[in-house]
Amino acid sequence: MALTAIDPVIRERVLRLSRKLPTAPHIFSRLSGLLNDINADLESISKLVSVDSGLTSRAIRMSNSAVFRGNEPVATLDEAISRVGFREMHKIVGMAMTDQIFQSGLPVYNLTAEEIWENSVVTALAMERLAGAAGEDESVAYTIGLLRPVGKLVLDIMIQTEHPGVTCPETETLDLPPWERAWADLTSNEAGSMIMEDWKLPEAAVAGVCFHYQPDAKAGRLGALLHVACWLTKELGKGIKAETRQWNLSESTLQFAGLTAEQVRECQESTTEALTELQSRLKGGS
Repeated sequence: MALTAIDPVIRERVLRLSRKLPTAPHIFSRLSGLLNDINADLESISKLVSVDSGLTSRAIRMSNSAVFRGNEPVATLDEAISRVGFREMHKIVGMAMTDQIFQSGLPVYNLTAEEIWENSVVTALAMERLAGAAGEDESVAYTIGLLRPVGKLVLDIMIQTEHPGVTCPETETLDLPPWERAWADLTSNEAGSMIMEDWKLPEAAVAGVCFHYQPDAKAGRLGALLHVACWLTKELGKGIKAETRQWNLSESTLQFAGLTAEQVRECQESTTEALTELQSRLKGGS
């Protein structure tokens, strides 16, 4: 699926870097597919996640939070999945994944590990709720929200390597895509869509990530929902400063997303509640 006219050399460089990332994102994207497989069982999910020892240990730690812990803390992945269930494990693995791959932050974008982790998780929580309101698949939406920054991760590596010392201007008036093109010959959204295509995510998800800054027919429903989710994330104080200029909750965006303004307000409230609950859970993690 060709989304934009990117030089094949640049495309190969992006995919080469993405394939050097920890295995966690690949595992998470495949885990998302298992959620929709009626034949999936505990063993198949456990085998998939246990490929990555770092991801496994993080998932077990998060499963041992105050909310999930029973009489005894879980010690194995099988126990964790049995305790929390498949869908909750999908979220736990996703959060563990972002904790792992963004542990060094994004220096080029002036983002600490905590800032990019929070942005990713809150966007995923918002996507899940907005997708539910719009009648879209919530697990796919959650996955897109969580993986959205992976293009920035790869561009961060490229720019650090090829232009040492360059950092993104810390201003909310920046038009980010032209800045990224000037230093990396493509945008982070283009890079992210290439990577997600390589990871075999649905075509609608790939297009949504590529075009979500300006949602239209090319971006599709998922791209419009992602735009609204990022707007909500900004409103909740977890946005990326360099992207501030990109978000505009216009009537046309709402139409493409299949949402009303009232539904967005309700989703904002439920996302805030979900974030508060999540923070409470993680405080008890061991």
